[in-house]
Amino acid sequence: MPRAPARIRKRYIEGQSEVLDWEIEEMLVYGVPLVFGPPCRFKTHDDWAHEWNRHREIVLPKVIEHRPGTRPFAMYATGEIPPRELALPLPEPHGFWIVDVCERDGSVTTHYLNVPEPWVRSEAKHLREHGIIDDDELRRHRAWLKRGKFDTYPLEMSVYR
Repeated sequence: MPRAPARIRKRYIEGQSEVLDWEIEEMLVYGVPLVFGPPCRFKTHDDWAHEWNRHREIVLPKVIEHRPGTRPFAMYATGEIPPRELALPLPEPHGFWIVDVCERDGSVTTHYLNVPEPWVRSEAKHLREHGIIDDDELRRHRAWLKRGKFDTYPLEMSVYR
């Protein structure tokens, strides 16, 4: 049977159509590609900052709404939020996601993404300690954890037609 033609999903902004690529959005939110991803485009601080500045107003409100108590990884990569430090050495071998970001001065900052407590402090506690989230968002974070559905973030390409 013939299929109906596929429609390209778009977000309309001030009369122009702009599509936020789902792979770039996943990199900005999670720090690693969940399926394929363009990790070669995100090596340096400037790469992260360029994409984050372009898409910040789209991504940040959705993360706060759909993943309370967390922030997009791009905020860590650009230095807006200090990275979480290891409390204990990681076991060898481990399957945790570790992302290295080359800074402007040539140094490398290591970010630990899916490493649980006790190796690193939880993200919500880290953000609360730095005054980024308040008690209301912390309550929403706990309720979100109790629901057990952690993949509630809607990608931009799947929301708008």
